[in-house]
Amino acid sequence: MSPPTQLRFEILGPQRAWYADRQLDLGPGKQRAVLAVLLLAAGRPVPTGQIVEAVWPDEPPANGPNVVQKYVAGLRRVLEPDRSPRTPGQVLSLTDAGYLLRIAPEAVDAVRFERGIHRARQRHAEGRTEDARAELTAALELWQGEPFTGFAGPYFETARHRLVELRAVALETRVELELAAGRHRELVGGLVELVAEFPVRERLRHQLMLALYRSGRQAEALAAYRDFGGLLREEYGIEPGEALQELHRRILRSDPTLAPAPDSTAERPSPDGGPVPDRGEIPSPRPEPDTGPGPDTATPPASVAAPPPQWPVPAV
Repeated sequence: MSPPTQLRFEILGPQRAWYADRQLDLGPGKQRAVLAVLLLAAGRPVPTGQIVEAVWPDEPPANGPNVVQKYVAGLRRVLEPDRSPRTPGQVLSLTDAGYLLRIAPEAVDAVRFERGIHRARQRHAEGRTEDARAELTAALELWQGEPFTGFAGPYFETARHRLVELRAVALETRVELELAAGRHRELVGGLVELVAEFPVRERLRHQLMLALYRSGRQAEALAAYRDFGGLLREEYGIEPGEALQELHRRILRSDPTLAPAPDSTAERPSPDGGPVPDRGEIPSPRPEPDTGPGPDTATPPASVAAPPPQWPVPAV
């Protein structure tokens, strides 16, 4: 049985659903939470016990399976508004392995988000840097806010953290591709906003300092380092990582190797005659150490000023 194509869902921000062009009323909070668990499974069956544990982490109801069944019945009415009461449901069914939401995976914005990042990684591996950047931009435009607000418990916290982290690394990677293309002046304003949103991500600080320096704003680049060092010392009692310290030293001495390569936007012909960005400007990814409570990656190779793209690994 093919999944219905009229349904689509958003969980990257406020939880919403549509049947064709009609937005659906998803019902009370617990019913919405049950739906969120099923959407995270993206077409895979979810055992009833797992739903109970996710939706009622602290005080599960004594008759948990019956309560889940009640909310599933409510969801069936919502998700198949045109179904006759005597007709078997096609969207949400109970299997031997649990409840199964029969939808195409890409009906969920989070799945499209992750698959877009996966395609961007493939494009970059093929040397198609601009295509990779475009894929990242399209994926990031799906984000409308922090997911699962109002849903408590470890299940939703873990899912929220994974998606937020995936977005943060995708944002950093897009900046890295744009820095490699020489767009440092255009990046400064957006990087200031990202640093405010993710204050302890060291890689973003590295990118901001580099963009400022390359834009002829050396004093502001040094001030950005002082601000970050003060934040880390005051809040966490630590110093910036060695990579950021090294960038600071190189900015202080106006290291000429920090300047963008003159051919950073050059393209070479591909075998089929189309343009292919020069991949020599973006080194291969490598793991980077954490700094502070957040995953702040910023360890540049000796041959370049900024860390290479650290591609996130989406669960696709």
